[in-house]
Amino acid sequence: MKMGKEGGIYVCDICQQVIEVKKSGVGTLVCCGQPMRLFEDE
Repeated sequence: MKMGKEGGIYVCDICQQVIEVKKSGVGTLVCCGQPMRLFEDE
């Protein structure tokens, strides 16, 4: 299982919800039934 990276910012590709991980743990971040992706500045 993938863990959310502490301090990482994740975005939902469906609804554009954005979250910041304050404390990492076990599991996959999910929104709208899909895994959220790590947001990376370009």
